[in-house]
Amino acid sequence: MSILVGEKRDLNIRAKHLRNEGIIPGVLYGKSLDESISLQFPQKEVLAFLKFNSKGSIVELQVGEERHAALLKEITYTPVTRNIEHLSFQTLVKGEKVSNTAAIVLINREEVKEGVIQQTLSEISYRALPSELIERIEIDVKDMKPGDSILVSDLDIAKNEAIEIRNPLDSLIVSVLEPKVSVDEEIGEPEESEGDNQEQA
Repeated sequence: MSILVGEKRDLNIRAKHLRNEGIIPGVLYGKSLDESISLQFPQKEVLAFLKFNSKGSIVELQVGEERHAALLKEITYTPVTRNIEHLSFQTLVKGEKVSNTAAIVLINREEVKEGVIQQTLSEISYRALPSELIERIEIDVKDMKPGDSILVSDLDIAKNEAIEIRNPLDSLIVSVLEPKVSVDEEIGEPEESEGDNQEQA
């Protein structure tokens, strides 16, 4: 579990001003808190944190003397520049289910020599206890061939009775399509007609 150090934010200071000063605003909320806590983090620390973490990651937030086990629920970016604008965290409580997403990562794509890999689902939405949370799902596609496909129901997470999957189980995650054949390859080289042969003779 990664640790991210922040501090309570002064709401009298505008978020835009904080970002201009290299500080990212955030919030921590959850049933275990009397009220949500407005936070702020050094941008440098956030960028380092996000190199190894993403939406759905479990994190320990250190705010002064307090420590909170939390889930990174949302990362907000500016529309054009894609700079980090805001972070949202939800507290984790033992024995209490929480909604989360797990990123789907395809591995060994380069091993697929036949066909074209098409990924149609990038994350799985689910609900589970903190002890059952999953941050990412790796799918090894090296043995897949044209015509093969993997559905949500094929994943181990879908067979875990402790996890409630929110996606339809028949949702397609990845498939391998037949390689496209160019028009020239389908038609082939034009054959010489009998008349052409006679003219050449």
